[in-house]
Amino acid sequence: MVAFVVPLLAHHSIASQYDATKATTITGVMSKVEWVNPHVWISMDVKDANGAIATWRVEIAAVGALTKAGLDKSMLALAKTYSMEIWPAYDGSKHASGRTLSFADDRTFEVSDKFSQPSVTK
Repeated sequence: MVAFVVPLLAHHSIASQYDATKATTITGVMSKVEWVNPHVWISMDVKDANGAIATWRVEIAAVGALTKAGLDKSMLALAKTYSMEIWPAYDGSKHASGRTLSFADDRTFEVSDKFSQPSVTK
């Protein structure tokens, strides 16, 4: 019984942690990728208006959904710049849920956990 209940408790509602009314875009250098289930995590070092760097930790869809959409871990290069549309955390921390991930070559992937199937546009 515990084996079935724990995964259900671990999976949370996006709406309970992230503010969908305050979608914003961050641009920064990818510093870490945690390609794990139930969600992939990306860390991005983002400069603010004063030049200070803050690390954003962004939760995106599950490995399986991203893989089906054509986004593979090997495509994500550390120390490269990306843009990501995010829903920020309600608590004001540098924690967010990712909506889209854009590459320098204009490819954009839907990476939100809200959608059953991320997609790529160009």
